[in-house]
Amino acid sequence: MVASRTWVFFCLFAAASASAEPLSCQLSDPANRYSVDVTIEHPPTQNFEPVAAQVILRDKSNGEVLQRIDTADAVDLVPLNDSAKALRCDEQRLVVFGDFNFDGHQDLAIRNGNDGGYGAASYDVYLFDPSSPVLVPNKALSALTREPYLGLFEVDSAARRLVTHAKSGCCWRQSRTWQVQNNSPVKVTETIEVAQRPSEGSPLMPAGYTDVTQRELKDGKWLEQRRLEGPVGEAPVMLRGKLDGKIAFELWWQMLGGVYIGEVRYTKTGNGQPIRLVGETYDDGAVLLHELDAQGRVTGDWYVAGEPDEHGFQGGTWHDGDKSLIFEARPTAFRVAPQKFQTPTGEQREGRYVMMASDERSAWLTIKIVPATEKGAGEQALIQMAVTQPGKPPRQENRQWPLQAGNLVIGQDQIAEPLYRLRLLDGAVQVEGAGEFSDFRGAYAKQP
Repeated sequence: MVASRTWVFFCLFAAASASAEPLSCQLSDPANRYSVDVTIEHPPTQNFEPVAAQVILRDKSNGEVLQRIDTADAVDLVPLNDSAKALRCDEQRLVVFGDFNFDGHQDLAIRNGNDGGYGAASYDVYLFDPSSPVLVPNKALSALTREPYLGLFEVDSAARRLVTHAKSGCCWRQSRTWQVQNNSPVKVTETIEVAQRPSEGSPLMPAGYTDVTQRELKDGKWLEQRRLEGPVGEAPVMLRGKLDGKIAFELWWQMLGGVYIGEVRYTKTGNGQPIRLVGETYDDGAVLLHELDAQGRVTGDWYVAGEPDEHGFQGGTWHDGDKSLIFEARPTAFRVAPQKFQTPTGEQREGRYVMMASDERSAWLTIKIVPATEKGAGEQALIQMAVTQPGKPPRQENRQWPLQAGNLVIGQDQIAEPLYRLRLLDGAVQVEGAGEFSDFRGAYAKQP
């Protein structure tokens, strides 16, 4: 975590009597060297009008003016709907002090517009210079606060580096770290994160994973590592209610890497043990969850409406063949073992899994994890699958594929030829297949 020692100082006093009169406020710095005056000679009269301001640095001990710095746009410093026309220095990161070049002396950044990426605040940076009686503007560091970067950089004093951030749309994020050499930033690391989703080149890549590329400058050469991280789990939904107004249950689910996982427990009937759920998004934002027994057989389907009604109830139906029951439930909270919200790791992923589908398909698969043999290489998954069904000859598949993010297998010989996908879950494997491999599709239960 970046441990920034950047100091942000807010307005101590603001006074003005009319919009035509100059406005001012006073700030101070962490080194207790300056008394800082901020003055606006011509307050704005319209929204989005640039607010030119002057920052005056005075000697704290005697009030002598040491430096005057003009900023063309101290954005939002004056609220137009405030009849008192007081400066809002206390709400703005107008003046920021910190050691930006790690020379042990206090530097200064002054707000100047919204020229950062996505309209973020931009700053003019001024550095202490032992050969100058005033702080000296630095264009190179000021540029790190402007597009594409998202405002003022972070200061990592422990690592003696500056950190910038950028983004593009919903799914692309970048962070860079910079060393400061001769008062100029030098990029030394870069991390790019791209949220994944199915695409033309990789149609079996599920949502919930992130492609991470890390680059580091070492001995004058850039070294690059790339990996897939995930899956990202959404906050679990927990419901408590009754089937047909009689059968009490507790139900929870969570989206994890593009697939729903969860459990249902009948609290006053049966053995009270939880039943595994695996599912997917249904029409109109609803959720479809399949009860999965120890033999990989679906024993019931839960269709859950997308949102609670005006009374706080969330309804739906439970189906098993021709049998159908209506239920109502309320969002609630109950204890679920933390490991239920995680994907399996280590040897937990290995073993034999079985499925018995309602269309009379019967299948099994085994997974063996092959450790990486070379530095920088990832694990491999040795997959054996077999399926039988009436009217078709048995099929078997034996392949070895890269194991991505420790829990995802995408079988794809060529960019245009996706075969199947395996997602390793807690006690189960979800398989999707393309073309002739669709016979392997379904949720498989792990065997003891």
